[in-house]
Amino acid sequence: MLLKYLYFSFICVLERVNKTTLIYFAPISLYMKDLSIVIPTYNESETIANTLFQIDEVMKSTDINYEILVVDDNSKDGTQFTVIELTNRYPVRLINRYKNHGLSQSVIEGIKKSNSDIVVVTDADLSHDIKLIPQMYQSINSNNDIVIGSRYTKGGGIVDWPTKRRVISWGATFAARVLFPNITDPVSGFFGIRKNIIDNADLKPRGYKILFEILGKTNWNRVVELPYTFTNRKTGKSKLRTETILDFIRQWINIAGYKKGRAYSEINKIKNFAIVGASGILVNMLILAMLKESGVPLIGASFLAIEISIITNFLLNDHWTFGGEKTNKDFIHRLFSFNSIAFGGMIINMAVLALLSFVGIYYLIGNFIGILAGFLWNFLMNRKITWNN
Repeated sequence: MLLKYLYFSFICVLERVNKTTLIYFAPISLYMKDLSIVIPTYNESETIANTLFQIDEVMKSTDINYEILVVDDNSKDGTQFTVIELTNRYPVRLINRYKNHGLSQSVIEGIKKSNSDIVVVTDADLSHDIKLIPQMYQSINSNNDIVIGSRYTKGGGIVDWPTKRRVISWGATFAARVLFPNITDPVSGFFGIRKNIIDNADLKPRGYKILFEILGKTNWNRVVELPYTFTNRKTGKSKLRTETILDFIRQWINIAGYKKGRAYSEINKIKNFAIVGASGILVNMLILAMLKESGVPLIGASFLAIEISIITNFLLNDHWTFGGEKTNKDFIHRLFSFNSIAFGGMIINMAVLALLSFVGIYYLIGNFIGILAGFLWNFLMNRKITWNN
């Protein structure tokens, strides 16, 4: 073991000069595997040994020939030495990175340097349910391209998480689902992929949400989600910072504007949905004016104007925005669904306006935010229910 430390320390000195990546190979890791498990780390000396032990306990009960790649961002707490010490015990190798640090960058490097065609990504802190790893492998091996450990699908959940982290997670998940409405947890950190889907992909890894990047930039066909319960880390510290949130915003914009990706077509649907919504305002105003001038009482005229604008919005969305979508509902069911969701959006609009006005927000600003909230509700619910595919 002393020779290992001396070897690693000597190579570290050389690699610091060149500012490149060090890969410490364990003898057992030189051959192709059925599965590679990638664990990005930074200052995880308190957790990594137990994580490797727990993964090995799960995997040795299977017949899956696997390896673990610990991809470390040049930790200062000796994480690398702990991993090296365990190379005699587990099929693990260390990738130590000296530049371009970041969780997403580490994951991509680990995937590219893996010795298998199927890769599962998990954390070093056991927040993820590693008992799912064999099932993830089988799922990819059964002709799926991506398998996601989901906190938000039926059967999933989160425990022992501070309110602030929950709110940030919900916000990021909601924003990501705007682009991928049929996936419940597109920002999960626990997932598996078929390695070849990232070949030649224009990935720009940043921040913590590398799955989001993979969904937005690669040519995948089949995705499956497996429920699991996320557990807050018991040791070490969370790496979430303000810069991480800004990275996610930049990533969202980049993925939304990526014309070769699936999210770009979703953005076009949102744009068309917004145009139709704007036209509905004009229809509403015109019908209201015509009915009021014809002597119809204001309340009745307003109700009819709203309903007619909802119907015209439905017809335009049905033939234009979602015209090419497959759906399992007939015309009448789609119309009823759209109508019901629209009234829900109207209630949300008014509720947000009332709430923001109550806390002192200027009513026009509150109304704008309410309109935006109602719009997002209408789009996402119609995308999920009325024109589901």
